[in-house]
Amino acid sequence: MKIGELAKLTNIPASTIRFYESKGLLTPTTRSANGYRLYTQQNLEKLQLIKFSQSLGFSLNEIPSLRNENGELNHTIIIERLEEKQKEADILIEQMQKKSQRIGSLVALLNSHWNEGECLPESTLNKLLEAANYE
Repeated sequence: MKIGELAKLTNIPASTIRFYESKGLLTPTTRSANGYRLYTQQNLEKLQLIKFSQSLGFSLNEIPSLRNENGELNHTIIIERLEEKQKEADILIEQMQKKSQRIGSLVALLNSHWNEGECLPESTLNKLLEAANYE
């Protein structure tokens, strides 16, 4: 199949497929007589694996390190990296929960003052800003 068909099947732009080739993540199987890149089902599966890996937080630079010298997936390294990605995700979730709580508290504080027709006292604002510097 040509690059346009591969792009359509994977929903990945042809320019991105060419970029993956330039990074060494994908190689066309052959070229036609007129120079068109030709791809196989294996290339399609490789592209799907690249997109799946990215969805788990792997960068394009990390993806080649998931294979051993023979080009086969290295199960030990994959498990180790997935465990690291899970820890990173847990940290991000915790940070987002704290951020959500701070936003909720600020909304409640502002509403309580504004409902009384008051602005937030400057001393309260300064305390909030000071506390944010320590988080």
